[in-house]
Amino acid sequence: MIRLLVSLVLDVALVVWAGAAEPPQAERVQEALQRYNAGVAALARHDPEQALYQFRQALRLNPNLVEAQHNLGIALLEMHQPGPAADAFARVLEVQPDHPEARLGLGLAYRAQDQPERALVELSRVVAQKPDDPQLHLILGELYRRLKQPQRAAAHLRDAARLAPEDAGIQFQLGLACADSGDNDSAMTAFRRAAEIRPDDADAYYNLGVVAGEKIRALVDERVAAYRRAAELRPAQADIHYHLGVAYIQKAQISRVEDKRALLQLALEQFRLFQESAPQDPKAPAAAHNIEALEPQVK
Repeated sequence: MIRLLVSLVLDVALVVWAGAAEPPQAERVQEALQRYNAGVAALARHDPEQALYQFRQALRLNPNLVEAQHNLGIALLEMHQPGPAADAFARVLEVQPDHPEARLGLGLAYRAQDQPERALVELSRVVAQKPDDPQLHLILGELYRRLKQPQRAAAHLRDAARLAPEDAGIQFQLGLACADSGDNDSAMTAFRRAAEIRPDDADAYYNLGVVAGEKIRALVDERVAAYRRAAELRPAQADIHYHLGVAYIQKAQISRVEDKRALLQLALEQFRLFQESAPQDPKAPAAAHNIEALEPQVK
């Protein structure tokens, strides 16, 4: 998971005044910095609720403390409050439009609110500044997948895989994006790699099987189409009918139940055509066997 960088601890400036007491404004500035640093410490010990309280107190005392506003957004994200987090990051960007971490936070907040288009606008600007961050490319890939843009998703996920070649999760997401775009060969390669890195990943093996099945279906469809066209162009060539019959059986084996009978009927017709055209062919006994097996199934 991508992590936002917390703005660091600030020095608390101890202002010395001629009078016995510090002016109220100076006291507020000093307390704001103390509150801010307490919030940073709370984030470091994974206590976002305490951090949230301290950053809000710091901003109450000094509304112009941009670092507190940024870290407030981080605390809100960690507490699963992406709406208020987005508001906090947006306020930072109003003051510092080139603040990359605030823009990253805003993109992540939009993502958490299921606003992929808005998240992409922000994160696409961040990736130009962080081109070597594999987790950022991973998030962009996931967002493009959600928006049904698998080719763009795959491009970012390939960058992520190049930058983090041993990350099984990235390989898995790359496999999904490649499958979405119809690139089954690349999808199978990615799922195999995910399974190599994480041998107990059942999802990687399952999706590898799904994609392999899709590839087989595509090859069978291509085979049926090729033999059908050959039969149209040269109907007198007996062995074309035999091979087309076999192809129809293969297609029936991987098709929906409601389609099987029609496909087996087509296979039966092709074997009969072959048998009529070439009764002495060495494949004739196999054709006769197939006819005998198919006839009861298509009645």
